[in-house]
Amino acid sequence: MKKYLILFAAAVLSLAACNKQEAPTAPAANAPAAISFDGYLNRGVATRSGYAGLLDNTSIQADTIGFGVFAYYTDFNAYDDQATPNFMYNQQVTYSGDKWVYTPVKYWPNEYGTSAISDDVDKVSFFAYAPYVAVTPSTGKVDDATYGITGMNRNTASGDPILKYIGSFDPTKSVDLCWGVAATADAAAWKIVQTNDVQDPAIAAGKPWIDVQRPLDPTDNQKLKFTFLHALSQLNVQIDADVDVNAGHENALAAGTKIYVRSISFTGLAMKGALNLNNSVADKAEWLDYAGINDLTAEDFVIYDGRKDGREGVVGAVASNEKSLGLNQVIISNDGNTQVGVTNTAVNLFQSTDADAKVYVIPVDETITVTIDYDVETVDTNLPNLLSDGVKYGSKINNKISKQVKFGEATKFENGKSYVLKLHLGMNSVKFDAAVVDWVDATAADVYLPKNQPEA
Repeated sequence: MKKYLILFAAAVLSLAACNKQEAPTAPAANAPAAISFDGYLNRGVATRSGYAGLLDNTSIQADTIGFGVFAYYTDFNAYDDQATPNFMYNQQVTYSGDKWVYTPVKYWPNEYGTSAISDDVDKVSFFAYAPYVAVTPSTGKVDDATYGITGMNRNTASGDPILKYIGSFDPTKSVDLCWGVAATADAAAWKIVQTNDVQDPAIAAGKPWIDVQRPLDPTDNQKLKFTFLHALSQLNVQIDADVDVNAGHENALAAGTKIYVRSISFTGLAMKGALNLNNSVADKAEWLDYAGINDLTAEDFVIYDGRKDGREGVVGAVASNEKSLGLNQVIISNDGNTQVGVTNTAVNLFQSTDADAKVYVIPVDETITVTIDYDVETVDTNLPNLLSDGVKYGSKINNKISKQVKFGEATKFENGKSYVLKLHLGMNSVKFDAAVVDWVDATAADVYLPKNQPEA
């Protein structure tokens, strides 16, 4: 699992009346340092609800999306579910020139030290996510978002920052959502101005920066470093026909035969949920239902080919079967004539020309099962059945196969892991053999008929 770093440099509030400090190695009291960021890079296609594609370490410096930060100031109290994002709310941070910038600039609260007016120890808790999306602060909604990050807590809401998310089986619309935690080394190294020592209690590695105290050196020498983790599972599904070898076919389908996928379904994952940025288990994404209240449970997802099934308007008919919901157009039957269908060359199951294109799904702690429904059509002028093109005649056999997914010993998806699922449709041609059985001579039988006798 890749990890991406954000460096979050703390700032000193210029407040001379209460800024006397006893640590000789600390910076001058009247030397404010603005919060600065560094290190987060990504790549993707900008959308209203995030970045479609993989967040990685290559080209965000040329873009203006960046990431978002929430900060909760709780004075001398520990962070709890009554806190509100009163210090930063969905603060966008972008890359400009050679550094990360944002506005308005914020500074560290400055109550500290025995010689200060207040002896309280100020605490600020920080949460971050990527890619950044703009919302209406009073509602937390992303305008016109139907996928990706669709919303978050409003700016007056108390409790953990929670992001609403809707996945897509279209790779061009699938957003890689990440959240920020403190890495082990960075959490252990945080030094504070009160004691010239490591913060106690220490920051928990693999979790957000909770109850952070003013840093000893708020310049670029001491920064809040966010390690961004993938909150989703990355999924690539490929499909091909595993054809037995026939003379002249070389592991390819015989002329006149095509395979068309009607639908594929998944159980044991989710495509709609809410991510709590305050994860309770280190390095593990904490997903809730879309309302952000209860634990997330798995759903069944069926992706259809969009073909009319002849049952439109019939009570109980599957209306979704009349829509195209993301299957690769190459492997479905649009007109039954020019479409390629599934061949012995692997292609992406989803709507993409790139065999390696990936989508992002929400991992749920349940076993994954995949079911595929497909037709095998063979042109045969001796048969009276119309094929899907409505012109040719032949045989059309529907197949439906379900199988539990296993990646080694694992049958469940985990956040931050990339999975490749290869569906091989086993095709065994009907073969014939014949032999003429030789005549077998039966044992001769003598039959004695009654003799003719003259009448007396």
